[in-house]
Amino acid sequence: MSIPLALALIFGPAAFWIGYAYAHDRSRPEPVVLAAFSYFLGFLSGWLCLHAYDLLLPALNLSADLERIQGLNLRFFLYTLLVVGLTEEVFKFLPFLCAITRFSDFNEETDGIFYATACAVGFASYENLFYLPLLSGFALFGRAVASPLSHALFASFWGHWVGVARVRRQRLWPAALKGVGLAALVHGAFDFLNLSHALRILSALLVLAVWIWRIRTVERLERKA
Repeated sequence: MSIPLALALIFGPAAFWIGYAYAHDRSRPEPVVLAAFSYFLGFLSGWLCLHAYDLLLPALNLSADLERIQGLNLRFFLYTLLVVGLTEEVFKFLPFLCAITRFSDFNEETDGIFYATACAVGFASYENLFYLPLLSGFALFGRAVASPLSHALFASFWGHWVGVARVRRQRLWPAALKGVGLAALVHGAFDFLNLSHALRILSALLVLAVWIWRIRTVERLERKA
């Protein structure tokens, strides 16, 4: 794969999905510089997560090669849920909690979903630096488009609940535990289903359900604003 094509497939879909989030942030759109900074923080969290895997997998006596455990079994489901889903959602969430929620422009209940989207898309872009060169054909273009979307949808859970709690000046930790926990569960379930040929269609339906929930939630908060 040529470098220009790789860069286009990594950053083109990222710009598209962040633009999609902008299109639904109608009342008071966020500053572009803050969206870009959130994207960068997500990209950095992807780098940190990759190095965390280098420590976590040996500690759990696991290998990056999943062939030994992959399949329709409880062990693989727990792996996708607790190792992949929980780890990646925590690493995406940390810069959101520590830095993004401190933005002075974080002042609407819909802002949590928007900034979570930018951060999650940055995380997906870093992941794709490693995955896309290994793929070709439909799988290549499919992952380039779908990975930022799925990461953004999963992050919408903690972005929504923490964002609402932050704007309402409520305690953040209950919202964080609820949001990250649900995001990790859905993320892990998606990976489990998507890596099974027999159940892959269910992973698409799961993403569709979360997308519908996100659209309705944003519309409800926009009407309220």
